[in-house]
Amino acid sequence: MRTRRPGLRHQGGFTLVETVITIVVVGIAFVVLLSFTQSLRSSADPVLVQQAVALSQERLDQIIADRRDTTTPRGFSYATNPANYPAEAPVTGFSAFNRSVAIACFNAALFTGAGTAPAPDCSASNYARVTVTVTSSGSGSLNVVTLLGNY
Repeated sequence: MRTRRPGLRHQGGFTLVETVITIVVVGIAFVVLLSFTQSLRSSADPVLVQQAVALSQERLDQIIADRRDTTTPRGFSYATNPANYPAEAPVTGFSAFNRSVAIACFNAALFTGAGTAPAPDCSASNYARVTVTVTSSGSGSLNVVTLLGNY
């Protein structure tokens, strides 16, 4: 027969091992949750990204239309002059965005190089690389690039 010692009772509670395991599991979960919320905070808002794409494409379409315009005195030399497309800070109607245009001139032999920039006059060149940059504090920076030919 088993006898009980007076004063010793089975007390419920956590052991040291259970406590350490709980702290480790909660710590790992906290780190995962913290990194997830940080990645959400640092990702760009999809609406701002879409607006930045639309603003850059709008300016690029305007430059391409100016290049193809034959009804007014426009064409390659007009479309490759950065003075015709001044930087906008902020873009009219979109106060969260800034937009700028960079143009570099190329000849066929220099086509693989960096080009010359800024391009005040590309009339002696065969090609121009046009880069439209839209920046915003919420979506970062977006570049859209195209090549224009003098044909």
